[in-house]
Amino acid sequence: MENSGFTAAGPAHDEAGEAQDGRQSATADPAVRVWLDLLELDATLHQQRNIRLLTPEARVLIHLKLNGPVSVTTAMQVAGTSYRGFYAVLERLRQAGIVDTVKDEQDQRVRRLSLHPSAPMAPAQT
Repeated sequence: MENSGFTAAGPAHDEAGEAQDGRQSATADPAVRVWLDLLELDATLHQQRNIRLLTPEARVLIHLKLNGPVSVTTAMQVAGTSYRGFYAVLERLRQAGIVDTVKDEQDQRVRRLSLHPSAPMAPAQT
């Protein structure tokens, strides 16, 4: 079975969405909670019924939205595709102008994938 790369686990939370250790939880943001619920549903359907609700592209985009830039290897795991299949996914996302790839600053052999600033799902510029 494929690893979806997503986990909704984290510290326990109270009803206000605040972590019991006093930190504000990312799940307190309703928009983030919706993304996490969608990913959880996709993973559950895949595990229980071998059905995917989300496309590989959607899984990668949501992961980038929630987690920021990741290595291409991590994005491939998140997509749940083969090596060859992932590069077709990556090319479609690049052609659409939604993602960028850049060399990692610490290791020039590693490529990092991020949302393009003009992408509809891109984080707000600060």
